Amino acid sequence: MKRNKILIVFFAVFCMCLQNVFADIPVTIQINNVDTNGGKIYGYINFSERTYKNKIEETVFLLNPSNSVIFHEINLPEGECVVSIFQDNNGNGILDTGLLNIPKEPVGLTNYSGGIPGNYNKLKIVISNNNSKIIIPLITF
Repeated sequence: MKRNKILIVFFAVFCMCLQNVFADIPVTIQINNVDTNGGKIYGYINFSERTYKNKIEETVFLLNPSNSVIFHEINLPEGECVVSIFQDNNGNGILDTGLLNIPKEPVGLTNYSGGIPGNYNKLKIVISNNNSKIIIPLITF
């Protein structure tokens, strides 16, 4: 009986230590070039190549455009991710695209440098205590 209590206490302390090791990091996402007369800002975060490729958003947030630069505070797990943003100017809740799947509404991605966006490995960023700010400009094609 005494041994079971010791194991329970050990397991509880171990879990608390793990929680600190894998604790979320407060991150600021700065979105530039926001149209203050445009629609809501939709944000999607993917933490793996599989979910990014299959368009399965793991974290979603919705913001109202109050300024041309918006700051969003969020807690994210340490590691890699891709943040995708779009401004829904027509209010239909989806990113509208045209010919060749080119977005008709303002969009932004982490590590996007123009041209075809590329895959998860090209767009991913590392979230850590040393890197807790993400800047994403919205662009229109």
